[in-house]
Amino acid sequence: MDAPEAEPWAASESGRSTAPEHERRRAPERGRRATPERGRRSASERGRDASPEPRRRPATESERWAALEDAGWGESEPERRPRRAGSSGRRPGREPVGRPKRPAGPARRSFGADRMNAGAIVFSIVTGLALLAVVERSVLEGGPIGASGPAGAERRLDRPSSKAALPNRNPQRQAPPQQSGGGGGGGTGAAVPDLQVLTSQVRDLTAAQRGAAALQEYGVAADKPPVVVVSRLSRDRTWAFGTAAVPVPAGKPSMPHVALFAARWTAGRWQPALSGTAAFAGLVGRMPPAMMSVSEARLLGRHSATTAGRAAPATNGTRVGDGLMLPWRVGGVWTLSTGEAAGARPLSTLAFQGGDGQVAAAGDGRLYRFCAEGSRGFVMVIHPSGLASAYYRMRDVVQLRDGSVVKQGDPLGRIGGDLPCGGTPAPRDQVQFALRGASENVPLDGAQIGGWLFRERARPLLGFAERGLLQVLPGGLMANFGPVPPTEPPGTAEEPPGARPGTPPAGGTQKKGSKSADQEQ
Repeated sequence: MDAPEAEPWAASESGRSTAPEHERRRAPERGRRATPERGRRSASERGRDASPEPRRRPATESERWAALEDAGWGESEPERRPRRAGSSGRRPGREPVGRPKRPAGPARRSFGADRMNAGAIVFSIVTGLALLAVVERSVLEGGPIGASGPAGAERRLDRPSSKAALPNRNPQRQAPPQQSGGGGGGGTGAAVPDLQVLTSQVRDLTAAQRGAAALQEYGVAADKPPVVVVSRLSRDRTWAFGTAAVPVPAGKPSMPHVALFAARWTAGRWQPALSGTAAFAGLVGRMPPAMMSVSEARLLGRHSATTAGRAAPATNGTRVGDGLMLPWRVGGVWTLSTGEAAGARPLSTLAFQGGDGQVAAAGDGRLYRFCAEGSRGFVMVIHPSGLASAYYRMRDVVQLRDGSVVKQGDPLGRIGGDLPCGGTPAPRDQVQFALRGASENVPLDGAQIGGWLFRERARPLLGFAERGLLQVLPGGLMANFGPVPPTEPPGTAEEPPGARPGTPPAGGTQKKGSKSADQEQ
């Protein structure tokens, strides 16, 4: 049997191909396209190629590209999908020998390129936010963008428009304008009214103008600075009104030395004035009506001009006075005591105790409190003539606004031992009572109060009260007859309830003899 005819693609024994020459010229090109690395096949592979055994015809170029497309070459990850076996004519069990060139066509995006593009986008966003933060901080701190110095060290940028301006989220933390301490200069910013500066000025003014009188009344210098309280302030904070008191040193039974003050902010500084001066009367006369009424300003003007000499005719009956009564209800009987201040006259102050303990206003007027602390305080009522009655050591003091109108007999507090302005405790609850001018005490010698005439005696130094033929010494009982003249004979005036007509209260009270008490030596 004849040997089978060798295929034209089979190799000869010498390794040379017996194919026609035009087929031999095309064979290397197909080999180079199908082989990824030329000249790197092993000897065994070359031996197999040269083997005389018959082999299958190589796939054409179109078949190889179809097989590569079935395998997913040139497609991105999302586009790859399984294909059915045998759908593209790919021979099973045969893999492409090498990776051929990609066919011409639009470039496809790979997964690595997608990741690189996403990273670039994120980096751009982060960089933009960082630059935006730098610009925003430069605008807020007022410095130019890109300045190398500290924030705010260079020229401040112009304020942006209202539409682009950032909101002020914490206006209370802005730096306050610089103050000149009430002196109107020395600071780069405009001075503004400061209550602390005003309080300091009034304290120094009180010590300077009232320190000498307080020293004479107390016997020693005050051991504490004056107590200043601003009780009223205008809406624009340029007008102020209040009280000042020189505290009584410890161990002294005196009443505190007090004064009212008015102040105005002008020319970059406070200009305060104390009662008893022409400046005070001028300031209260020009205060805004919403802060002080015209009637109160006139009353304070009269009080500021009241001295001990001018008050005497209003208290001794020489001219019409305020019709004062004793500081408790009409008809009540209390015990009389006199002042014990060092170097003071026996009737510079009075003290009353007993009865129902309710202290009442001696006459009509306006009320002012000093050293006010809750229900404590020194109370002064300024009467229509300008004379003032003062009340100290009370507890449960009525808490009225300074300048409030009170009527004769209105309750002011209860007897007690409170000392908001200093002093020494008393052995018993009491109320200290005195008459005051603008800057000094008004002596009670010759004063007509509550139907009694108060007198002083030189030797021995003694103060007492008399009504007709009756005299009441310290420690005696006396009734409040109200605002009636003390010159009427006993029994002609209406006697208080519980008292027998013409009969004085027991204890410390005596009938006058042929010689009056002021004539005794």
